[in-house]
Amino acid sequence: MSQKNLHASAVDKIAEWIVTERYPAGTALPIETELCEALGVSRTVVREAVKTLSAKGMVVVAPKLGSRVLDENSWQMFDPQVLRWRLAFRDARNVAEDLVELRLLLEPATAGLAALRATHSECREMRRALEAMEAAAGELENYGLADMRFHRLIFLACHNSFLTRLAPLIEMLVSTTVNLYAETGWNASHIRRAALPLHGKLMDAIETGEPAVAEAAAKAIIFRAHKDMAPATAGARIARRARRANRSLKKAA
Repeated sequence: MSQKNLHASAVDKIAEWIVTERYPAGTALPIETELCEALGVSRTVVREAVKTLSAKGMVVVAPKLGSRVLDENSWQMFDPQVLRWRLAFRDARNVAEDLVELRLLLEPATAGLAALRATHSECREMRRALEAMEAAAGELENYGLADMRFHRLIFLACHNSFLTRLAPLIEMLVSTTVNLYAETGWNASHIRRAALPLHGKLMDAIETGEPAVAEAAAKAIIFRAHKDMAPATAGARIARRARRANRSLKKAA
């Protein structure tokens, strides 16, 4: 195994121990020699792995105290690896619902602003991204890339200096959602039948300057995504909000 792969494997394994609370917050990780033996790697690999986890806010390294596990509130929650570990080793339902709630807080309002403020050239770029989604419906990876671009462009089109800074975050959230789709065996037929029509409604609402319809369509997209995630992540609290949002979308349309 290459040095790079050894490092990645060591990081994943130590992160697993932390997330599953084999080593709870406030406790010390084993000393270097013990980690080397447990992981089957050199001291250099162990040190680099701990350094990586320290950068993600999961451990702190102090002289004479060794490496101590930090409380979850210190973790870099928007780091894609940290999010993946939490989904893999914590209650996936709770993590996924937190993700959906964050999207609900941000995306509908941003879609409404985009409907009021998007320029013709921005609408044209969004339409191209939507067309790329349609063309890639049978290829989940390419579909995900086009989907991320579509939602990122909406954030940029809201012309709010603070919200536009969140565009990379939304890309990450959409990417995570698409990865959760993959676990359900999502296929081109379902994408064309369920996801694309809702994205089309959102695109139309932004182009025609209808903020209420854009907000309702954005909510419907997020709730549809939640429903399409793996069954283990489909929770009741989001489902109730989805039913209310669907009624709102029908009224807005």
